[in-house]
Amino acid sequence: MSAQEMKNFEAQLALLSFAEQLSLMEYLARIMQQKQEAHEMFVQPKKRRFGSAKGKFVYPVNFDEDNEEIARLFGAV
Repeated sequence: MSAQEMKNFEAQLALLSFAEQLSLMEYLARIMQQKQEAHEMFVQPKKRRFGSAKGKFVYPVNFDEDNEEIARLFGAV
């Protein structure tokens, strides 16, 4: 929008009553909110950093040590 167009818009806006100005602002706020909601639907989630859980989980040195017990618990043996 050029400076001249902005001045014309402001002049037209000044001619409106306070109630009309308020109604116009509410309408614009609703449109902006809908646009924001639509934008949020298509925003990609943040990618997880590699190694962000480093040191938070511990597993045994011999990971397959309890395979027989686990199989027995689930009825596989």
